[in-house]
Amino acid sequence: MTDYLPVMLSIDHPHQELEDWVVERFELLNGKAVHVVRRQDLHDVVDIVHPAYLKAWLWDLVPPGTQRILYFDFDVIPLRPMPDFPDTAFIACPDAQWYDSQMRAMYPAFASGHYFNAGFFVAGIETRPCFDQLKSFAVARGYDGPYGNTYEQTPLNHLIQTQFDVHWLPHTIHCMAHTDYTDLPTACLLHLAGIYNELRWVVMAAIRLALTSQLKIG
Repeated sequence: MTDYLPVMLSIDHPHQELEDWVVERFELLNGKAVHVVRRQDLHDVVDIVHPAYLKAWLWDLVPPGTQRILYFDFDVIPLRPMPDFPDTAFIACPDAQWYDSQMRAMYPAFASGHYFNAGFFVAGIETRPCFDQLKSFAVARGYDGPYGNTYEQTPLNHLIQTQFDVHWLPHTIHCMAHTDYTDLPTACLLHLAGIYNELRWVVMAAIRLALTSQLKIG
């Protein structure tokens, strides 16, 4: 099994108890301590770029010597242990099937592969130059979102997929809550992307209660 450091980017999470639960659950399921990146860790850039682009600084914020990171957003719920990962530069899951198809049709660069959701990925140190390029792009754009509501996701897809072969995991590993819910029986991660504002945290709290009560989901 290829080793990795789990990393979660948490900027002004509105519910600390839910963030703590996500971290504790990932650690319990996978036996690895999560490295949480917070606002104070990004004080030099947090106010000059759109928050979605802050993951471009991940390699600056992990302990020296880190060779591989497993990144997940703070609205991702760990459901089951992660699978073993191959020793490759970048690992991701295709986005929700309908959205993956839409983006592949829109961008020829993804036509022969997939479009990944940036709420989860595994990246080796060899991908750091891509993240450095994304940093430069983010600083130049500031709070502007040139890719609409995809923000950093589309430029990161371009940077990674033009320089590396992505190892694709089944999309069921990382499910989008608003569209892939039928895949929950086999999902490792449930991403609450697409559920907005306070409703997202209401849903997370409900799932927390269900899991704590050892109820089955799906």
